[in-house]
Amino acid sequence: VRGIRVDWQSFLTHEGARRVDLPTYAFNRERYWVEPALTTGGADVASAGLASAEHPLLGAAVELPDSDGYLFTGRLSLRTHPWLADHAVGDTVLLPGTAFVELAVRAGDQVDCGVVEELTLEVPLALPEEGALQLRLVVGDQDHCGRRSVNLYARPEESRTGEPWTRHASGTLVGSTASAMATPVDPASWPPAGARELPVEGHYERLAQAGLSYGPAFQGLEKAWQLGDAVYAEVRLPEEQQAEAGAYGLHPALLDAALQALALTPAPAEDATAEDEPQSRRPFAWSGFTLHAACASALRVRLTPAGPDAVSLKVADSAGEPVASVDSLVLRPVSAGQFSRGSAAGQHDSLFRVEWTQLPSPSPAANGVKGSNWAVLGDDLLKFGPALERTGAALQFYADLDALGAAVAAGRPVPDAVLAACAFESAGDGLVADVHTATHRALALVQEWLAEDRLAASRLVLVTSGAVAAGREDREIDLVHAPIWGLVRAARLENEDRLALVDLDDDEESRRLLPAAIAAGEAEFALRAGAVHVPRLARVARPAEDDHASAQQGTSRAWDPEGTVLITGATGGLGALLARHLVTERGVRHLLLTSRRGPDAPGADELIAELGALGAHAELVACDAADRDALTALLAAVPAEHPLTAVVHTAAVLDDGVIGALTPERVDRVLCPKVDAAVNLHELTAHLDLAAFVLFSAAAGTLGGAGLGSYGAANVFQDALARHRHARGLTAVSLVWGLWAERRGMAGRLSEVDLARSARGGVLPMTAEQGLALFDAALTVTDEPVLVPMHLDLKALRALAAVPDALPAAFRGLVRTSARRVVQGTRTGEQPEADGLARKLSGRSAAEQQRQVLDLVRDHVVAVLGYTSVDLVGAGQAFRELGFDSLTAVELRNRLNEATGLRLPATLVFDHPTPALLAEYLLAEVAPDSRPAASRLTDELDQLEAVLASLSPDDRAAVAPDDAAHAQIAARLQTLLASWNAVGGADGSVDAGGIDDATDDEIFDYIDKRFGKG
Repeated sequence: VRGIRVDWQSFLTHEGARRVDLPTYAFNRERYWVEPALTTGGADVASAGLASAEHPLLGAAVELPDSDGYLFTGRLSLRTHPWLADHAVGDTVLLPGTAFVELAVRAGDQVDCGVVEELTLEVPLALPEEGALQLRLVVGDQDHCGRRSVNLYARPEESRTGEPWTRHASGTLVGSTASAMATPVDPASWPPAGARELPVEGHYERLAQAGLSYGPAFQGLEKAWQLGDAVYAEVRLPEEQQAEAGAYGLHPALLDAALQALALTPAPAEDATAEDEPQSRRPFAWSGFTLHAACASALRVRLTPAGPDAVSLKVADSAGEPVASVDSLVLRPVSAGQFSRGSAAGQHDSLFRVEWTQLPSPSPAANGVKGSNWAVLGDDLLKFGPALERTGAALQFYADLDALGAAVAAGRPVPDAVLAACAFESAGDGLVADVHTATHRALALVQEWLAEDRLAASRLVLVTSGAVAAGREDREIDLVHAPIWGLVRAARLENEDRLALVDLDDDEESRRLLPAAIAAGEAEFALRAGAVHVPRLARVARPAEDDHASAQQGTSRAWDPEGTVLITGATGGLGALLARHLVTERGVRHLLLTSRRGPDAPGADELIAELGALGAHAELVACDAADRDALTALLAAVPAEHPLTAVVHTAAVLDDGVIGALTPERVDRVLCPKVDAAVNLHELTAHLDLAAFVLFSAAAGTLGGAGLGSYGAANVFQDALARHRHARGLTAVSLVWGLWAERRGMAGRLSEVDLARSARGGVLPMTAEQGLALFDAALTVTDEPVLVPMHLDLKALRALAAVPDALPAAFRGLVRTSARRVVQGTRTGEQPEADGLARKLSGRSAAEQQRQVLDLVRDHVVAVLGYTSVDLVGAGQAFRELGFDSLTAVELRNRLNEATGLRLPATLVFDHPTPALLAEYLLAEVAPDSRPAASRLTDELDQLEAVLASLSPDDRAAVAPDDAAHAQIAARLQTLLASWNAVGGADGSVDAGGIDDATDDEIFDYIDKRFGKG
C-alpha cells in the first residue's frame, strides 16, 4: 500500500512471533484465519429504517408512529457480550439485576423520564450457552400524571414468529422528582469515622464454593466497612471493563459489585437455608432510581436499610460527587441450589417433546379422492376398506403383494396407494416374542414392496391402531406395533415417497377421513376423532423460579443416597459418563453397574477406581439384562440395607444397514438390549417404589435415520414402554437423545462425513457437559414420559425450510416454513427436474452432455461427503475409494432423485461404481434420445458390429450363404442402406438404384467406409 512501510524483519523477529504454514494451493478461496470478534454495539441499523439505540445492550430504537411510545430491540449472547458469562448462579448465566435498571434508564433518557419510579424483576433472564436472546424494551404512552410504562421481554433468537415472549421486568418511568435531587458526599469523611472494615479477601472464593460464580468482570469489590446498619464500599471496574464504562450510564458490573458488599454482613435468620448454604441477595424491585452522572469506572457506595429486605443507595464517584441514588431496592436471597442450567423460566434450548399437531381436515374433493385407485393387502383387520369404498374410488383387495403384482402385470393400473393393516394377532408367547414377530413381518412386507419395480409409482401405507400417543387421551399404547413406526421411518428416508404411516383410533369419523388424509400427502399422521394429527417437535417449558421446588420432584423423586442405582450398559461411553455424574451431582453412593462383558470390558478397572475415589461403592457385574434369569438373580442379590431405588437403562447394540440388507437375525440382535432387556427391567421392578426409571432412547426412532431401521424400531419401543408405565402410575421417562460428541462407545462409530451430514440437517453433537445437564433438566419435567434432548442448529433448519420439502416434518414446529409456491426454476440453486435437465442437454454434443451430467454427479458427491471442491472427486475414482458407505450412497441416490426427477434404485452407487459410469447411466435415463442422430446411429452400428464379431464358428457355419436366414438378414441390411441413402443422398460405390446388384461384401465395405468400425 502506497505510503506505508512495513519492517517485516522486525515483525518476524518480534518476541512470541512464530512461523505458520500457508495454504498449499493458490486461490482456493478457503479461510484459514480466525474470524474477528463480533462487536457488541448496534450495527448499521439505519439501512433498515431504524435508529441506533446507542447502547451496548441494545441494537435499535424505533419511534412508534401511532403513539408517543418507543420500542428498543437488542440481542444478547455470550459471544457478543462475553463479560456476562462472569455472572452465574449455579451453572446458569443470568443477566444481572443491575442490567435491567440500566436498560430502563436508557429508555427513560429517550422519552425525557429521568427517574425509574419502579422496576420489578419478574422472571430471571438466563443466557444460553450457545445462540442468542432477542430483547424488546417497550416504553408506553405518557399518562396524565407524566408516567410511562416500561417492559422488558426476551425469547430465544431461534424462535419462530408467533412464539410467545417472556416478560422479565416491568415498571414505570417518570420525570425528575424532589427525592431524585443529588446530594454530594463529603470526600473528607470517607470512610466514615468509627466504621469497622469488613473482610473482603476470600469473598469470591467462598461464594464460588457455594455455586455463586462471579468472574473477573464482576469482581470489583475492593473494600467495605460497616457502621451501625449502614454498609460502605469501594468498587472499581476491572481494567478490561473500564474501557467500556463510557458506553453505559452506569456499568451493570460496577453497580453489581456495589451490592455484593451486602453479602459480607450476616444474612437475616429467616434467609438462612437448612444447610447454612452461603447466599447472595439479588435485586428484585427498584424504586426511585436516578442516574446523576454517567460513565463512572469507580464508585463509593453507602447502603442503608430501607425496610424489610430492602436498602437505599447513595452512589458517588471517587471525588464524592453523586453518580446515582436509589430510594429503595428490595433484595431476595438466591442460592445455587435454586438453579440448574436452563432452570430459569422460558423454554429449554435443547429439550423437546413430540407434540401431535392437528391439521385442517383435508377435503376429499380438493384431493381428488374420487378418481383415486386404491388397493388393500391381506385381511382388512382394521376395517378401513368400507371407508375407501364409500369415496367412489376404484378399490381392489389382494391376498398379498404377489397377487397385486400379477394383476398389474396382467394390465390392471398401478394403484395410487396400497394399504396394509398392521394388526398382528399374538401367538401367546409373551410381549417380547410378539414384538420381534410383528417387526419381522413388517420388515418382510417393506422389503418385498421396495423390490417390486412394477409398483414403483405407488405408495405403501402401513396402518396401525393405537401405536402412537397422538393425544393425552391416548393412554393405552400398542407396544407390539409401535416399533413398526421406527422401522418404516428409516425405510422412508432411504426410499422417498414409497412408504407412509397412519395410526387409527376406533372413531368411525376417522375412517371416513382416511382416504382424503392419505391423498393429502402427509407421510406420517394419526387420525383421532375425525381429525388429522402430525408429529412435531416442540420446546419444553422451563419451570418458573417459584415452581422450582415442586419441579424438582418431576419425573423422579430425590435419589436416596443409601439406595442402589442400577445402570445397564455401564461400561459404554454414555453409561460411564452417567455413573460419574450421578455420584458427583446427585449424591449417589451405591451403584450396581452391568454390561455384557462386565469387569472384562476395556476401562472397567479405571471406572470402578474413579467412582471409589469419588466416595461411591460401585459393583460391576457381567449381566445381559435381556437374559431374564440372569437379571432376576442380579436384582435378588441387591442388599436390603441398600435397596434398588433407581434404574437407568443405557445398554444398546447397533447393526447399521439399509432396509434391503436387514435380516430377522440382524433385527433381533438390535432389539434384544432395547426390547427384551427393557421389558425385563419393567416387569421385574414393577413392584418397587422406584425414584426413577430412565430409558436411553435415540432420535433414530422418533425422527428416522437412513440405515437405522432396526435401531429405530428398538428405540420407539422404549418410548412406548415409558408411556405404558406412565399411564399406570409408574415412574418412567424415555430420553430420545440426539447426537453426542462423546467419542467412546457407540458414538465413536460416526465419521466426519456422518457428522457433516448431521450438521447439514440441523443436528449438532452435544458435549458431555451439555448432555448431562439435559439429563438433569429432563428429570424436572413433570408430565412428559418421552423427552427429546437434542442440540439443534436453528439456522441450518431455517435454511432447509427455505427449500420446498427439504425440512423434515418433525422440525416444522420449530422453524417457520413458507406456504407460498415457488415459480419453477426461479429459486437460487434450484436443481432441475428430469424434463428441465433434458432440455438443457438437448442440442448439445455427446461430450458436452456427458460433461454436464458428470458435473451434476460430482457436485452432489461433494455435498454428501462434505468435500470443499469438486476437484477432489475424480471422474474415474471408485465411490468406495471416495468414502461412500451404504448411508451416504442412499443420500446421493435421494439427491439425484430430486435433481433428475427419476426414481433411481437404492443400489445405484454400487451398480455404477464411479462418477463417470453413474453419469453415463443418468444421461441414458434422463435424455436417451437427445444426442445427434448420427451419434445414435453410430452407437447402434457399433452394437451390430459387436454382435457380428461375437458369432462363434458354429454360428457362422449354421448360417450358410444359401440359407434362408442369411438371405433375410442381407435383405434387411440392403433395405436399411437404401433408407439411409434416401436421407443423405447417394455416396460411394453403392447407391439406392444399384443396391439390388451389390454383393454382401460391397454393402459391408460401404458401411465400414461410411460409419467406421468403431
